[in-house]
Amino acid sequence: MVGVLIAMKVRVLRHSIGGSRAAGMVMGGLAGLALAIGTIVVAGIDGDLLAAVFAVWLFGWMLGPVYTGGGDESVRPEHFSLLPIDPRRLALGLLGTAFVGVPPLVSLVAFSALVVYAGPFGLAAFVVALVAAPLMVVLVVVLSRLMIAVLGVAVRSRTGAILAALVNASMNVVLNQSWVLIWAAIQFDLLTSGFPPSFSAVVRRLPSGWGVAAVEAAGRGDWLVVAAALLGICALIALALLVWSRLLVRRTTSKPLHRVPPGTGRDLAARGPVTAVAAKESRTWSRDLMRTHLLWFAVFFGLLYTLVPLIIGWYGMLPWAGVLVVVMAAATSANLFGLDGTSLWLNLVNPGTERAEVRGRQLAWLLRVAPIAIVFTVAGTIVGGEGWTWPWTLSILAAVLGGGAGLIALVSVAMLVPVTEPSKRSGNPLEAGGIFGQVVLMLLLVTLTALPAGGVAYLGDTLDLPVVSWLAVAVGVATGALLTGWFGRLAHRRLAARGPELLSLMRSGGTAAPGSVAATVGRARVKLPPGKQALVTFLWIFCWIPLFPQGLVPLWTIWTGGESRLWFLALHLHDPWRIPVAVAFVAVGAVMIYYGTVIPNRHDRAARENAG
Repeated sequence: MVGVLIAMKVRVLRHSIGGSRAAGMVMGGLAGLALAIGTIVVAGIDGDLLAAVFAVWLFGWMLGPVYTGGGDESVRPEHFSLLPIDPRRLALGLLGTAFVGVPPLVSLVAFSALVVYAGPFGLAAFVVALVAAPLMVVLVVVLSRLMIAVLGVAVRSRTGAILAALVNASMNVVLNQSWVLIWAAIQFDLLTSGFPPSFSAVVRRLPSGWGVAAVEAAGRGDWLVVAAALLGICALIALALLVWSRLLVRRTTSKPLHRVPPGTGRDLAARGPVTAVAAKESRTWSRDLMRTHLLWFAVFFGLLYTLVPLIIGWYGMLPWAGVLVVVMAAATSANLFGLDGTSLWLNLVNPGTERAEVRGRQLAWLLRVAPIAIVFTVAGTIVGGEGWTWPWTLSILAAVLGGGAGLIALVSVAMLVPVTEPSKRSGNPLEAGGIFGQVVLMLLLVTLTALPAGGVAYLGDTLDLPVVSWLAVAVGVATGALLTGWFGRLAHRRLAARGPELLSLMRSGGTAAPGSVAATVGRARVKLPPGKQALVTFLWIFCWIPLFPQGLVPLWTIWTGGESRLWFLALHLHDPWRIPVAVAFVAVGAVMIYYGTVIPNRHDRAARENAG
């Protein structure tokens, strides 16, 4: 059974790896290998630190499926739902397929740090490490599979989708705000004084620290502890397999629950075509688990992102919680028509409804996002802001709300990403399709909509004229209203002109031929060669480091007279080099974004010309 499923996984990978997936696998493998080598280096420093790093690997495997959209399920349990296979045998076979790929090999390199750590403890500890290292790899892999199964069952209800959004947002915030944790470690002098005893006890008692405990016990001849640690790992693996087999039965024999809160959207109905569409959209936001997950992800991300700096006593980000919610909500909502699947045919058979369809979707999005953003902005500004922050937060919030409402309509029509039909989804709201590029572009575009209001607010602060500063609020409202109307008009005109092509793109799943009309709409592009795809992926992933944390944030700190230097390179320099270096970083980020966009466009244009 295990051999058959492994052979299936190998064959699936052989026929599916290519283009962006191959580039992502190579880049992910290289990054993981670098982290694994770093883990081996840590093994020669301190046992507590090694146990803490192993805990990071453990939780990375468990939370990784949330961050990567449900994990790699090339061989899905649903494929075997009609076969008379014992669930435990199926779980064991699927576990075997989980070891086919780059991540398990990288993890084996990382956990081989146990062997390095065992060197000073003698031959017995070395032998124990040789046994414990592969057991740790099996443990993290099976716990990862268990997490996927738990998510697959939990997110089949609205509450589960919200909880999954909380976990997803928490992991994203930790990755984006890791500098806060580094700064806290420096502030509390953990690098020289070591971890507190309570923290050391926790990381050693976690399953990820049992291997370290076994090696140390073997070094001092305490074989009872060695046996308890190794047998404990084996018992946890067996227990996880048993629970996983039970969850596989539930996953393959139950359907997602779509409960709608009573009264949702009904107060908008029967008041005209626009409000009718808004009422329909409001119900869809509550019924569609994927939309529920994406919306609450934005809410949790904006809130947690501004709360993490409180660890080092910095309240300055609290006023921007609402703005962050709006920006992230717009970025994750920019594929509205794609999420609806081929239901667009309902509009195509009713010409003239395109305007109401677009305006209704904009209204529904604003009714969902604006109240939460306003509450977060007002509360955050009261707690963490000062007098000068009110014009900034209110004006930028108004601008991004209007800009986001306009952009989600325009981008959802102009750059549609095909997604699995709602009726055919597995119930996992993490499977939102290949929207990474769309999300990145939206983050940039929505941020740019705040420039006019932010510029007026900055002018008022520079001239020390409160009247000009508060004028920024009016500029933000006007900018938001203008962008909502303008982008919405472009969206419904494009929908009316190219509706059939969009429907064809959604039905084709993005696999339209290079010379077809559908290939010129949305993101149905010819696949890039692996080298170019790897370059484009690198540009889009790392362009934000020079653009924001090393460019725009230092410029903002210099203009506001801030004294915190943290990890921003430009702030550690002396005048007159600080501003030029920060501007240079912004230019590097902009160039990376430019070429990340131009390279696929040029390749797609050349392929269409050759095909023509």
